[in-house]
Amino acid sequence: MKSAQTKDKKSVPEPDGVAHHNYFIVPDDVQKSLRNHPLCGNLFVSEIGYEETAQFYPIPKKKVPNQYVLVYVAQGEGWYEFEKEIYLVGENDFFVLPARHLTAMGISTENPWRIYWAIFSGLQASKITRFLMAGNYQPKKAKPLVGRIAQFNDILHHLEFMNNIENLVYANSRFYSFLCSFKLQILSAKKSGENDRVIQTIEYMRENLSKVLTLEELADSVNFSVSNYCAVFKKKTAQTPLRFFNSMKIQRACQWLQNPDQTIKDVAYNLGFFDQYHFSKVFKQTMGISPKQFKERIVK
Repeated sequence: MKSAQTKDKKSVPEPDGVAHHNYFIVPDDVQKSLRNHPLCGNLFVSEIGYEETAQFYPIPKKKVPNQYVLVYVAQGEGWYEFEKEIYLVGENDFFVLPARHLTAMGISTENPWRIYWAIFSGLQASKITRFLMAGNYQPKKAKPLVGRIAQFNDILHHLEFMNNIENLVYANSRFYSFLCSFKLQILSAKKSGENDRVIQTIEYMRENLSKVLTLEELADSVNFSVSNYCAVFKKKTAQTPLRFFNSMKIQRACQWLQNPDQTIKDVAYNLGFFDQYHFSKVFKQTMGISPKQFKERIVK
């Protein structure tokens, strides 16, 4: 680790004289075992910790190929230097970068950060980095997620049992999930604004699966114009409203088709499809097989 240095060379005092940091380094021999393990070789942690002072920064002294650094700013502000460019970060920002090109980082003296970080490697490390960073080096904004910090602490805790392969497999499997949480779109009915309207319209769809709903009706249900509604919905769900609605219908159809007494025609009618042919077409587009094949596979 490099010792902490702020951009203006000022130190940040620790509150009440207490060191608010913790980290764990996986020994080299354990890392070698993880690299060769069938369940950990794709992604495994070599160092991990959290930091509320300027004591440590997660910049490895030894530059190892295929090694990456994750930093999540839970609070406060700071900066990092990557390939001679300075990037500012604030609350709920994160970045995942190749360790060999991460040259410096620092903490804001006015609004010191609290960061959670990890250094990781593995066969899939570069792919998940590209997935999270979308091919550039700019910091990304993470959606606040209840339980994210608890998940991080659980990973750190289980890595401490480094002589127990079961704990190591668990910790590194959970780390994969932890990384993916930064890309997750959170839709919560408790939040106001656009997310709230999206979740409202999804609930409206769920309550009306037997009906044929138009885009106009869906947009009206949340007081949106059709164009604005479609744009917001697709941004939050990566699907168009009608395609999402049809996928909900097909999931309900999968439940009903498991009942031997329910015919395909009955299911199609009860879900508001024009006819059995239209239902079968949408079902196959969604599930990859026809409703007849699905029913034959499920109902013996």
